[in-house]
Amino acid sequence: MPQDLDPNNLQIDLTYLNEIAGGDAEFMIDMIDIFIEQTPEYTDQIITAIAAKDWKTVGDVAHKIKPTLAFMGVNHAKEQMASIESRARTESDLDTIAEDFAEVKAVCELLYGGLEKVKADLQGSL
Repeated sequence: MPQDLDPNNLQIDLTYLNEIAGGDAEFMIDMIDIFIEQTPEYTDQIITAIAAKDWKTVGDVAHKIKPTLAFMGVNHAKEQMASIESRARTESDLDTIAEDFAEVKAVCELLYGGLEKVKADLQGSL
């Protein structure tokens, strides 16, 4: 199992986010807040869409989540989301989408707590 999908070994690597932010802690905090606020809504939308076999919505929402996973440094989860998006859009290998998405969702849920700690550290540096 890739490291960023292993709940016992989740590493948050904000190098990419820091580069985009130019070291601006307030911008990084804003991006973390957006991830923590929006991602649960997106995951609920995908779960509903998978249950309804609404593959267009699965692809559209997966597309929205993908860059935020990159910002948070969980590249394997981002790649898995890209695969989910592609399969949903082409309606191929649909039988594995729910299981793959469950893994990404579990990573996101672990990220929330870790990101709250990172955010607190960033706020302390302001």
